[in-house]
Amino acid sequence: MKPTEIWTTELKNGIFGGLTPKSDPFDNTKFYISDGWGSSYPSMRLRQLSFEDGKELKTISIKNSVRCLYFNPDKTNIFAVSDNKIFQINRSDFSIIKKFEKGIQKYSDYISSNDKNTLLLMNYNADFLFIFNYEKEKGFKKKLKTCRGIIKESENTYLILCPIIGSIQQYDLKTNKLKEVLHTEIFYTAYKSKSDKLYLQLGKVIKDISNTHERIAPINQIDICSTSNLTNNREIKLGFHFDQFVVSENEEMLYLIHNNKIWVYSLIKNEIEKEILLNEKARIAQLFDEQKVFITYEYDKPNIITCWKF
Repeated sequence: MKPTEIWTTELKNGIFGGLTPKSDPFDNTKFYISDGWGSSYPSMRLRQLSFEDGKELKTISIKNSVRCLYFNPDKTNIFAVSDNKIFQINRSDFSIIKKFEKGIQKYSDYISSNDKNTLLLMNYNADFLFIFNYEKEKGFKKKLKTCRGIIKESENTYLILCPIIGSIQQYDLKTNKLKEVLHTEIFYTAYKSKSDKLYLQLGKVIKDISNTHERIAPINQIDICSTSNLTNNREIKLGFHFDQFVVSENEEMLYLIHNNKIWVYSLIKNEIEKEILLNEKARIAQLFDEQKVFITYEYDKPNIITCWKF
C-alpha cells in the first residue's frame, strides 16, 4: 500500500520527545503538537496546526515540552501539562487563563478531570495518582503503581490503567477509594474504545540494572477485554515487533506501528490486510483514523514533519 504525501512543513523546533500529535476533539481539521528534545526552553511552545495544509494556526509559549492535554467538554478550556506546571488555556484564542505552579506533582503523562474543579494526573512510572483541585490550588496523592491512562467513567469514577501490576483500578473521587475491576497480564500500553473494550498491548518487565529504572518492554500481542463482560476476551498474537497501535473508529482495524512501518490488521478477517513502508529514516509520530492520515518526521530532522494520506 502506497500512501500519498499531502504536505510537508518545517517547524522552528523538532517534535521528537514532545507531545504525541493529538487531534482537536471538537474540530477534526486541527491537531496539536509541542516542541520536543533539543529545543531551547525559551522557544518551546504548544502549537495548533491544520490537517489540510500543515499551517501553524495558533501557538502559545510554554517554555517546556507539553506532556499531555485535556480538553474540557465546554469547548473553551484546555489544560496543558508541562514538566512542572499546568496551564489553563482558552481554546479559542490560545490565551493563558491561569498558570498553576505551586503544589503540583511534576512530570505527569496522563490527565483527566471531573470538568468542574479537579484534575487527576499521573506519571507513567509513578507510585501515586495526584488529585488537584485547581479552584483551591490544593492537591493530594493516592497510592497506585504505574499508569497508562486515566479514563473518566462518570463525574466521580475513573479507570486507572496500571500496567506493571496488570490491573484496571476504579478510583472514586468522592470517597477517595480504589477497587480493582479487572486483573490483566502486564501490559505496555492501552486504549479504551467507545464500545467499552480495552485494547492492551502486553509487555514484560525489564528489571533494574545499574542506574536505569525498571521498565516495561512491549511484546507482540494485543489482548482485547472488557470490565463489563469478563468472559468476552480475545488474544491477537503477531509475528513481528511493534510498539504503537491505533484502533479504528469502527473497531474493525488495528494499525500496528514501528518506526517507519504500519501493518493494517483486520479484526474481522483476523489477518494483516495491508502494509505501509516508508524510507528508513522516517518515524511515524501518530496515525489518525478519522482523517485517514498519519504524521511523520525523520529521525535526523525532527523539525520537518510530513502528513500522508492512506
